[in-house]
Amino acid sequence: MRSLVAIPLAILAGLLPKRHWEDVDLPVRNLAFASALLTFWAGAALGITGYFPAMEAALKGREFTAPPVMLAVFLGYVFATPRGLVSLYLLLSGYFRVMSWWVAEPAGDPLLTGLDALVQRKRQSRQQRSQRDARHALEGAEEPDRRYDGEWAGLSAVDYVIVSARRKPGWTKGTWVITNDGWFMLGEPFDRPMPNGLRTVYPLTLHANSLEVLRKGVSYELPPLRKKPVNPANRLRQGYGGQEAGPEQKVTETTRAREES
Repeated sequence: MRSLVAIPLAILAGLLPKRHWEDVDLPVRNLAFASALLTFWAGAALGITGYFPAMEAALKGREFTAPPVMLAVFLGYVFATPRGLVSLYLLLSGYFRVMSWWVAEPAGDPLLTGLDALVQRKRQSRQQRSQRDARHALEGAEEPDRRYDGEWAGLSAVDYVIVSARRKPGWTKGTWVITNDGWFMLGEPFDRPMPNGLRTVYPLTLHANSLEVLRKGVSYELPPLRKKPVNPANRLRQGYGGQEAGPEQKVTETTRAREES
């Protein structure tokens, strides 16, 4: 009994976008050809049964009608009446789905699939915009890139790191960064909290041999190399000449340490 109910339901579910077929507990994929073929037949039956009454009404009272007039009646029925448009769509969509099944890529109804893709893209766009806004809130104000040596980030096998206030499109692991100072291989980027906000750190390793196959590269102008920041606690303790720093000197040293970081 369940099979008798499942078969027609699966044929109807075949109209759904393909990505939803697995969401229903029905043999949709197995009956995809039947669903497509029945759609084609439904379009043909709807069009034929509606065409002859329309033709009789248009040619009423005429004993003989030239083929061009009959063709005009046919085109007017197909493209200018709701029934003709629906039958034409069912014919075309059914044929498309039959051919898709023939090449082992069964598909659902093209119109429903297109609408589903449009809704999905809009939903993803909203999610990406929300994530981007949340990320910008953590990053704070945009500022120029900074360059430090690898030791600053605790990376011994890295020549430099670029600290950026915004993620760089296309800067993924394995990308060549082409600069006037040489070609650098980009390591795995990572995030690091900084006093001014969350920052993205891009490790760069210099490669002497720039004749390797360039699969993906970006041009970039390296910012000036910054010195490794000194621990402000040590500065405040030492002061000048090994003496304890005074209040005014502590404020100056703290401000300078923040600028260097």
